[in-house]
Amino acid sequence: MTTNDLGTRGFARGTDRYERARPSYRQDVLDHLCAAAGIGPGTRVLDLAAGTGKLTRPLVERGAEVVAVEPSAAMRETFARVTPGVPVYDGTAERIPAPEGSYDVVTVAQAFHWFDPATALREIARVLRPGGVLAMVWNERDQDDEFVERMHLAAEWPFRIFRDYRPDVDASGLFAPTERRVFRWRDTLTHDRVLERVSTFSYIAAMDEAPRAELLSRVRSAVTEQPDPVDLAYVTDTYIARKHDRARPEPAAG
Repeated sequence: MTTNDLGTRGFARGTDRYERARPSYRQDVLDHLCAAAGIGPGTRVLDLAAGTGKLTRPLVERGAEVVAVEPSAAMRETFARVTPGVPVYDGTAERIPAPEGSYDVVTVAQAFHWFDPATALREIARVLRPGGVLAMVWNERDQDDEFVERMHLAAEWPFRIFRDYRPDVDASGLFAPTERRVFRWRDTLTHDRVLERVSTFSYIAAMDEAPRAELLSRVRSAVTEQPDPVDLAYVTDTYIARKHDRARPEPAAG
């Protein structure tokens, strides 16, 4: 199964569970993103691969004029129900349904790792105005934490975690050097809520019922070794990149 297959199948199932179980974004993270990207009342924001609107809603609350793009029909259905009043369109990062220069900011939450970086960055730069900003954010479990490491082993976590995306963005030549900032925090959850959150991982949601139940049983065994509730260690990884006034800097003469 390819990465794209995982995204397509995993995020077509249990979108209500995804909305309920996945963490939101802390106020200090939102304060940083909005200050660094210039998001406030009237800012034209495209929330790309918006999912169920976890990031969309706090941006709307801060006065931004947000439009969402999401490739999963199931996600769009849940988005429309829990994020009323915000337009959400079918589209991908590689083919964004928007005119050139139509947004001040493009936000990407929990999603850039699903994109084809070179193609997506060209499309993002196309729909941004000159000087517009790409803002990316991930909530990731802190793998330096002993319990998180054991839980990932039980869950057979298959992905690289806490990857640095600055080289991808900077190599495009479309943006000024990318700024990265990391926030560490803990989320207190009951054992049942931890299991529900783990069940929203794309590769687990995409499994057939029997292997999924077997894997989640192993995860439950690891979780129940801890006090109930348990503190789940997280890292929120943020990136800010400002589009060049020109699509690509011109080479120096001579």
